[in-house]
Amino acid sequence: MKKTLLAAIVPFALTVASPVFADNVDCGTKIRAIETQIGDAQKYGNTNRIAGLQDALANTKAHCTNTGLADRADRKVSDAQRDVEKAQVDVREAEDKLRAARNDGKDKKIRKAERNLADKQRKLREKTADLRSAEADRAAVKG
Repeated sequence: MKKTLLAAIVPFALTVASPVFADNVDCGTKIRAIETQIGDAQKYGNTNRIAGLQDALANTKAHCTNTGLADRADRKVSDAQRDVEKAQVDVREAEDKLRAARNDGKDKKIRKAERNLADKQRKLREKTADLRSAEADRAAVKG
């Protein structure tokens, strides 16, 4: 029973962990990780997983370059910076709408503007966290 459960869980865990691990490492680390996953899949007799990982390994060996990873990391940082700038503009606009609502003095309009501002500020925090993460990934790749 335990072997069956373990055999079912391990491939799933490897599938879930792989994408998280793949974006912030160099090509050699990616190759070693895939090889480790192949070994684990062989250990548990998961032939479908082995075939998929062998394809992934061949593609990684054929197409992965550290320069390519660095370029992708740079693009992610640039995209994240644009997202943060847009979110900052959205917050400023929401602040302006809140000021206008307060000047009108209508409670319902003020509450709506406050909720909108809080939502825009939350989105800005999320985009800022995404930017920090992209910058950390870029630093790891360029290390």
